[in-house]
Amino acid sequence: MRVSRGVWLFVVLSAVLLALVGIAAFKDTSSRDYLTIQEQYKKNYGGTFSLQVQELFPTFPEATVGGAFRTERCISCHVPDIATVGPEVAAQRLSQDFFKYEPNAKQIAADNHLTGIHPAYITSNGGENPPSINYTEFGADGFHPYSFILNGQTKPTTAQLPGFIPAFLNPANSSAKEGIDTVGCIVCHNGSRIGLEESDAHQNLIVNPEYAFTEGAALYYKNCATCHGGAGEGGTGPPLSNQDRLGFFNEDYYYRCIEYGFSDYEHYGSVMPNWGSIASDFHYDSKRDKQQPNPVRVLSEQQIQILIQFIRHWENYSTLP
Repeated sequence: MRVSRGVWLFVVLSAVLLALVGIAAFKDTSSRDYLTIQEQYKKNYGGTFSLQVQELFPTFPEATVGGAFRTERCISCHVPDIATVGPEVAAQRLSQDFFKYEPNAKQIAADNHLTGIHPAYITSNGGENPPSINYTEFGADGFHPYSFILNGQTKPTTAQLPGFIPAFLNPANSSAKEGIDTVGCIVCHNGSRIGLEESDAHQNLIVNPEYAFTEGAALYYKNCATCHGGAGEGGTGPPLSNQDRLGFFNEDYYYRCIEYGFSDYEHYGSVMPNWGSIASDFHYDSKRDKQQPNPVRVLSEQQIQILIQFIRHWENYSTLP
């Protein structure tokens, strides 16, 4: 009896599905470095939490879509017992463990202006008792005015930049203080949630959201807004605040864009300046290139990193790749 083509297709697709499930199971069982970190955490602080907790389920309304939960895995390593110890203790441990276990902690802290105090809550006016981030200052309902000149114009334009904390976390709309135990980490440190594995999450981390936002904005409106727009909407240059058009990229892509500009192979023929250095394999082509590259560095490496993190603030928590 001859087997129909549909049956064969079903068999093949079933085999592929089983193979994918097997690969996923293998990766899950062979990539559990977080267990070692959790064991060290438990030695340091004690507690009776499970050593296999893998993700935090934020509890604000936008953290669920239909019956699906938005999850994040930062907490798996950093404060696996956050539901027990609460936001204030968790915030304290986040800070002290960073300085204890990060080999380059002092340099990272200096580069990103870390104070050593991690916010435990989002409150209307911030404050240190308890440590809280200021929603009035950094919330999406507030606006910071910046002046810049659009490309091709002579008169200054004023942009109204909203803060980076999503409006759905406005403490005025909540009967209780929003703590990091219910809010999680990603809404401030990595809006797009594309870094779910350890290396990617750290690579794409907005280290100090408050500093990256304020210092990054100053750099952006001085150097970038003229082409990319007052709200990153694009103009002479592509949009930076529309993920559906710009795409979902790791920080190395943004770095190459800014550091090398049109001298990088991904931007040959564009008008993007090289704000840092000239790509080592670049050769000027008068038929392709619209200008000569800058012979001297305009932005430092650290300024470029801060600018990248500022741009990442435009990534939307509600959008996924």
